[in-house]
Amino acid sequence: MERAEGKKRKIPWGMLYIGATIVAVLLFGLFNREFGNVFYTITHLTPGFLTAAVAITVAYFFFEGGIIRLLMNSQNIAMSLWSSMKIGLIGIYYSYITPSSTGGQPMQAAYLRRDKIPVGLSTAVLIMKFFCFQCAFVFCSLISILFMREKIARENPGILPFIAVGLIINGASILFFGSMFFRPVLGAVCRFAKWLAGRFPKLSQRFHVRETVDKFEADFDSYTDDFKEKKKSVLWGILLSVPQFVLQMSVLYFVFRSFGYHQAGFFEIFAMQSLLQVSVSFMPMPGASGAQEIGFSNFLRPYFVNNDLYAAVMVWRFFTYYLVVIAGAILVVVDQFLYGRKKAGTSEEELSQGN
Repeated sequence: MERAEGKKRKIPWGMLYIGATIVAVLLFGLFNREFGNVFYTITHLTPGFLTAAVAITVAYFFFEGGIIRLLMNSQNIAMSLWSSMKIGLIGIYYSYITPSSTGGQPMQAAYLRRDKIPVGLSTAVLIMKFFCFQCAFVFCSLISILFMREKIARENPGILPFIAVGLIINGASILFFGSMFFRPVLGAVCRFAKWLAGRFPKLSQRFHVRETVDKFEADFDSYTDDFKEKKKSVLWGILLSVPQFVLQMSVLYFVFRSFGYHQAGFFEIFAMQSLLQVSVSFMPMPGASGAQEIGFSNFLRPYFVNNDLYAAVMVWRFFTYYLVVIAGAILVVVDQFLYGRKKAGTSEEELSQGN
């Protein structure tokens, strides 16, 4: 009887989580008025190029999951391509809906913990994944500015300072996250975390923060020791991140062609998209919203000359942001529902075995 009463009092966190996700997506649509207009605009564009934009986005997800799987397998952690793609999309989704993209890696680590992967180890893998992508990001952006600098300086010099700041900040992120794999830096970060937890003793004791940080440091440190002998996987991660980044930045070219334009080649549109991305990626808004749209207007105005710049922004954001948010939200809801059923079935089986 006591067990039954305890079970009734249990809070259905899974269902609350699903409900919160659905509400968040509905609010997302309500507060983005241009979201509804984008469907009308899409119906009047060249369908072949839009299909290509969708296919490229799917290919981007395959690379995201494949690189995560590569880095996990290098640590002898078996992971299917589907599971790695799911973790990848979940990370992108939470990065897009949280300020400064802060929610991606923590939520990925939480989902991996459900699969019995230690938080320290999964965090190390995810930081390495981010490191690989940032290397590709900065490399491609540097190539882009080298080829486009004269044209930009001649036609749109006002955006050059934003590009320079973006390159500096994103370059610094490579150095910072790379330094995490050196013991003195990792130790300093963990000591700071414990010092900060000490400022809130009740919360620290309740959630066992010091013990959690110590375990995290040990898991992360063991990953670092093991990874020093597997630099080949890091190199592959960086090399594969280059075509992944190219795919992500290529969507704009197909949007550009869907509007009937062809006065600029693939590399020029790719380069301008890369430089736009590097200029706004550090903005604190979720998905760099606002900065992306304003940046698009400043960077791409010379390419959309038939009074359709605003429509182009809507379509581009739909494929690079809204579509990902919708796909991520659906995945989160379905995955949480299936996980809840699986967990309930396991609990019932354990209960029957106990009786």
